[in-house]
Amino acid sequence: MSDLVPDGGEVVSELVDLLLDRIRVDKELGQHFLIDENIIQKAVELSGVGEDSHVLEVGPGPGTLTHFLLAIGARVTAIEIDEIAVKHLHRVHSLAIESGQLCLIEGDALQVSWPQDISHVVSNPPYQISSPLLTKIDHWQNDAKRRGGKQLQSVVLLLQDEFASRLAMEFGLASRGPLGINTALNWVCSLELKVPPHSFSPHPEVHSRLVTLKPHDLMAELEIEVEPRLVKRIVDHAFAERRKKIRNRLKGIPRKIERVPNWNRKRWTQAVDVLLSDADAVDLELGWEDFRPEDLEVNEWLILAQKLEHINNETD
Repeated sequence: MSDLVPDGGEVVSELVDLLLDRIRVDKELGQHFLIDENIIQKAVELSGVGEDSHVLEVGPGPGTLTHFLLAIGARVTAIEIDEIAVKHLHRVHSLAIESGQLCLIEGDALQVSWPQDISHVVSNPPYQISSPLLTKIDHWQNDAKRRGGKQLQSVVLLLQDEFASRLAMEFGLASRGPLGINTALNWVCSLELKVPPHSFSPHPEVHSRLVTLKPHDLMAELEIEVEPRLVKRIVDHAFAERRKKIRNRLKGIPRKIERVPNWNRKRWTQAVDVLLSDADAVDLELGWEDFRPEDLEVNEWLILAQKLEHINNETD
């Protein structure tokens, strides 16, 4: 909890005002501070955080969300890139830092290492890092699986509304793309409260949305075995020119395909030639090769990737 501001309905506005008195808002850092306590408390509630939780918070800014996470009794690791905000956080949360309940790291959350025992991510991140932040969360979760360590129980983020819609593929074909498809491999994404601009200081120009991510293993659920990195390379490559037919996109070579185990440019070309020579043998709707990328659902991309991987393995 905050050391300088008493508990009560004014804690959020007081913490924001204390920081705004000392900082010149940096638009490049996406500094829009949430001042609606109800939204903050809803984010904490959705996360399911408790006394035994270790929460990662990216971009704590004035320390408002931090305040409510600490009040529940959770241990918090907060990563803040702005030097003035870091000094502010040291002032308002000094007791939590001294006790070890709050670990405050000054740096870029996309670059610094995250603790290996975090159980939740709850954050109001700058809009411009939303996509790379989700990528890092996904990589952290996959690394935890590989090492047999503790995995994330939930992720709650406050994101730009339009980005959140694409993440959850809210509008079907119109919002289907690499962001939502790749996320759906490991997470169930739910859209929660919409947040208007006046809930922030200063006001952003767009609406925001609370989003929850709950871990799941789609490939295990569908009993499909395929290298996840291959799926992501194929999806990213196909949607790079989303108005072209899948057939034409597959004839090109995905960027960095060599980083996928047992693949290179030659193997890709050979596998695609075999695949397209008997496209009807793929367990998809007839004529799939002449569809556009958004016409395939998540499970169908897994089937397509699995077929390519099977063809490639047969060449060994």
